[in-house]
Amino acid sequence: MKKLIFSVIFMAMLCGCTSNTGYGYCVGVFDEKDNLKIYKLSAMNLVIAIVFFELIVPPVIVAADETFCPVGLK
Repeated sequence: MKKLIFSVIFMAMLCGCTSNTGYGYCVGVFDEKDNLKIYKLSAMNLVIAIVFFELIVPPVIVAADETFCPVGLK
């Protein structure tokens, strides 16, 4: 039963990964940001990268593609 609960929690975390918001798509660490938008660090994506650091692929994808998400317009 504990394994099932543990699996469900991890699946919920994966579903919570944000790739875009109402203001546009998230950008990575090295991507150029739009000067007309306000960006914030996506805490959920950061947690996913930390939790899955042993798998190598999820943290790389998050850092390269989904680190900062637009939250508003300037």
